Amino acid sequence: MTAATVPFATPGARPTLVLVHGAGHTSLVWRRVQEHLRHASLAVDLPGRRDRPADITRITVDDAADSAARDVDDVTDGAVVLVGHSAGGIVLPAIAARLDGRVEHLVFVAGLSAPHGDAVADTVRPDARAAMAARLGEMRAEYAGHMLGTDLDHEAPAIDDVRVAMGIESLNFMGQTMSWDGVAPALGRTFVRCLRDPIQSRELQARLAENCGASAVVDLDAGHTPAIDAPEALAAVLDEIAST
Repeated sequence: MTAATVPFATPGARPTLVLVHGAGHTSLVWRRVQEHLRHASLAVDLPGRRDRPADITRITVDDAADSAARDVDDVTDGAVVLVGHSAGGIVLPAIAARLDGRVEHLVFVAGLSAPHGDAVADTVRPDARAAMAARLGEMRAEYAGHMLGTDLDHEAPAIDDVRVAMGIESLNFMGQTMSWDGVAPALGRTFVRCLRDPIQSRELQARLAENCGASAVVDLDAGHTPAIDAPEALAAVLDEIAST
């Protein structure tokens, strides 16, 4: 387990906040948020970065969920709140299914999601599915076997341009079918809407909140990545959710 996945713990604080990064990021994106959290937290690295060797162009949602669930099991056998940023939201239902009833809440921070049996691309760009698939095919051909090069702890071909890695991961995850099997319909879900998001329009965020079945929408005065733009405010939101 990398240093970034060591939990910041407050004695007696339950549940643990499990933080899942989005495309082009590593667990380190959550560090400033963790500094402000009152609850114990665990920031995971999905496959294809740091000490998780994998072909970043072909990681499946199941691959990512298996890895994250193992990290959670290594740290706690107690209750958790799952938090996914952007493309990390696509992985949350699969992680929840693997944790078998231990998840108390799902939080989608500008989180991508789709109804059961659909792909996020059908929500984000339904008119461009073929073009998106073709572009992913081109990137897979060019970057086969590569990992995200940021803070790489493994010898492998590295993608040093975060924007390229972000594009690959976004296209890869958005084209995969989402499953909500194993997620209780009554499980609480919050969508964190980023009011200055240059990537997701208000209309798109409304559709994403509906897709994930959000029972609450919380607004943050932040861009697409509030873990960077507004870490203290985001930490306060997450602590409040974990306390209810």
